Amino acid sequence: MKLITMLTAAAFAGAAFPVMAQDTITLKFWDNQQTESGLSQYQQEAVKRFEAENPNIKVEVTTVPYPEYQQRLLTAVQGGNAPDVSTLDQIWIAAFAKAGAIMPLDKEAGEAGVTPDKFFKGAWESANYDGKLWGIPFNVDVWSFSFTNNALLKEAGVDPASMVTFEGLKAAAQKLTDTSKGRYGIGLFGHKGEDTVVVMDSFIFSNGGKVLDDNGKCALTSPQSVEALAYLQSLVPYAPQGILNASSGDMRELFLNGSLAVEFWPALEQPTLQKSKLDWDFVVGHAPDGKKPIGTYGGWNLAIYESSQHKEAAWKFVQFLTREDVNGAVVDLIPANVKAAKSFLEANRKGADRIMAHLENAAPRPLSARYLEVSDIQVSLAQDVYSGGDPKAAAQKACAAIDALN
Repeated sequence: MKLITMLTAAAFAGAAFPVMAQDTITLKFWDNQQTESGLSQYQQEAVKRFEAENPNIKVEVTTVPYPEYQQRLLTAVQGGNAPDVSTLDQIWIAAFAKAGAIMPLDKEAGEAGVTPDKFFKGAWESANYDGKLWGIPFNVDVWSFSFTNNALLKEAGVDPASMVTFEGLKAAAQKLTDTSKGRYGIGLFGHKGEDTVVVMDSFIFSNGGKVLDDNGKCALTSPQSVEALAYLQSLVPYAPQGILNASSGDMRELFLNGSLAVEFWPALEQPTLQKSKLDWDFVVGHAPDGKKPIGTYGGWNLAIYESSQHKEAAWKFVQFLTREDVNGAVVDLIPANVKAAKSFLEANRKGADRIMAHLENAAPRPLSARYLEVSDIQVSLAQDVYSGGDPKAAAQKACAAIDALN
């Protein structure tokens, strides 16, 4: 049973913020625990600071690994044991909102001066659904940046600057591929995972296409979207074999061992590369000549649950975590607060200005309560394209399935 169907089975009663009592209350906060991060440590430090600023509020933090997180939240909501506030993956917001599990925050944001200009445009858009604001952007990243093995580029005589265009990337991929040496130009992957979808989306967006139009109908059959799909298909000869079963993690391994020249990853890849012995850099996306690369947003929003008995305290906590002076200290991706992001990137990432530019151009994935099903259909589309199917026919098949969801 899909997320929206399961959520709708539960009942939620909305209420205005109650007046907070002076007695100490306990606020339940849930967050995704990403592997290879110290997020829990940062959370605890932030909690201590928040509690010092708000002596009558205690925060109980629960972190859940990503593979389990959505189901744990769903089970808690259905059982009437939802947290007061949690992070929600951008792609979950619409389903939780439509089911009535979380509360709209337009009034609270307006009164507190929590305005769109404080956050990246695409991140703010990801929290808006059906004309209302359902969360506050917490952290972000962009799929994708194209990380390059500088030694391989130099050996093949490829200028990284030439790769910003579709034409330049394809020409570079051809030069960088030498199957006799086990070397490949482009790290394409098409397994059943969201990383497959977001990379495909970035090429579609950069060519002026969309996944869904403004009315929620499938737009993958537009000329711009089909052209992007055909372009991705044209890169297949320069990618390692086994694309349909390969993930971004598989491409990372090939990149780290020196057999892959270009891998697609968000900026989160930088800490791994900084620990490696590779001479690396990155290109900020790809677009046809004359167009601007548009990445696909990933990240998390903070939402307050309708069942919470402590909405006022929860709102205080959301405001605290997204403040400029706090946001950069409690995320392991990139702060969604623009000013906090600038400081964070300058301190922790190579090419901070280039990353900021890509963040400012990036677009969210479709805002749909049926997004998880849309994503599954897009994976099938990618597999059809990468296996040699006609891109237009594959897009028509995908659109028929997507439009049948409504």
